[in-house]
This record gives sequence, structure tokens and C-alpha cells, in this order.
Amino acid sequence: MLLRRFITAAIGVPILLALIYLGGWPLIIATAIFEAVAIYEVAQMFQAKRMTFFARMGVFWVWALLACQAFHWPLAWGLLAGLLLIVVGAVVLGREAFSFEGALTTTWASLYVGLLFTFLVALRELTGGRRLVFVFFVLIWVTDAMAFFVGRKFGRHKLMVHVSPGKTWEGTLGGGLSALVIGMLIAPFIHLAWYQGGIFAVVVAAIGVVGDLLESQFKRYVGVKDSGGILPGHGGILDRFDSALLALPFAYYLLKGLGIS
Repeated sequence: MLLRRFITAAIGVPILLALIYLGGWPLIIATAIFEAVAIYEVAQMFQAKRMTFFARMGVFWVWALLACQAFHWPLAWGLLAGLLLIVVGAVVLGREAFSFEGALTTTWASLYVGLLFTFLVALRELTGGRRLVFVFFVLIWVTDAMAFFVGRKFGRHKLMVHVSPGKTWEGTLGGGLSALVIGMLIAPFIHLAWYQGGIFAVVVAAIGVVGDLLESQFKRYVGVKDSGGILPGHGGILDRFDSALLALPFAYYLLKGLGIS
């Protein structure tokens, strides 16, 4: 298991770093692929729960949001386009009684995947975006890795046993403190003061934990272990990006608040 995780990371991390370095359309196209895979992972998870989900409508909606970011159109256009499709296609024209359930599940998943993934491109387009996205993922990875190792070594008190039995308070604090140190040290790299880098790191780490717990709760609700199997040893796209997804918009607006435009 660990070997497969290592091999997948050894292949996937350089690819992600290359996409971050290139930015622009290579990153946008890759994000579109990530989004489509994530939507179909959600579809499979809802299917495991025997709940209705309209995957093609979901893909349209997440791509509409991404197109707004790519072409610098108002994001509201993408929100309204997807909402119109769901309302007309699923609710108004839907003949089955469960079409309304599908409208609700598809709306939630489309906003969760599409809206949050859009901020990956938005973050990259900020001034110094290449460094910002790189630092963001370093903080996410450091938090996850240190939480895992500290939790295994010193973990005694469960964080939320009913959501994620393996997570402990000790591991979570270890991951957060590690991110704080890295954030303060790496702050000059992204043109922030040391304390601003610390604040940025703590926010990313904390929201990342919440995002991880959110996906764990979702998987527990539908009764699956992993969101998918596209990444051997890691699960699916949502498993790999669970911490990052929810943290992306917070990182974006925090950096904007710190004067990065």
C-alpha cells in the first residue's frame, strides 16, 4: 500500500508541479479533467447510496464555472447557467419523482467541485501566482504528512471518531504547527511578512483539516472507503484534493486581503 502511494506520488507530484509552473491553458485543461473525474466519482458514490445524480449536468456546470474563470467572465454567469440547466432539465422536464432529489445532489456536487476547483486557476492568476500555488500545496502536503506521522507516534485523543477514526488531536496540532513554521520561513518567497506567512499557513492548514473531514463524512454517508481508484494507493481525485479544495477560496481571499492582487 505504501509502495503504491509512493509510486503514485512520485509520478503525480511532478506533473502537478509542471502544471503549476506552466499555468494558463495547460492548468485550465488539467483542472477541467480533474473536475470531470471528480463529478463521476461523486456519481458513483451517490449510486452506492442509490441516490439520483445527473453526472452530465454536473460536468456541464463545473465546466461553465471554469470557463468563466478562464475567459474572465462574471462567475455569476456560470452559476446561473448551471442552475438553469438543473431547474429546466431535472425539475421542470423531469418525469420521475426522484428527479428533484437529483437536482439537489447535482447542485451540491457541482458547487463543491466546480466552484472550489475554479479557485486553483484564480490563485495561479494572482501576481506571483506560480509561487503562491506552490506554497499552498506545500502547506497542504506538510500538514497532511506531519498530521499522519505525529498522529501515529503520539496520537491518543481522537479528533472526530464518528467521522474519521484515524485522526487525533495530537496529529492535527502537529500538522498545524509544522505548517505554521513552514509558512513563516517561506513567507519572503511569496513577498509576505513572517507573521503574514504564519497566518496564511494556519488558515490553509485549519481549513484543509475541515475539508478532509467533510469528504470523510460524505464517504461515510454513502458507505464507501475511497471516492475512486484512479490514483493507486491514494484513491480518487477527491481523496487527493479533499484538503486543498475547501482551502483554495480561503487562501485566495486571504492573499487578496494581504495585498496580493
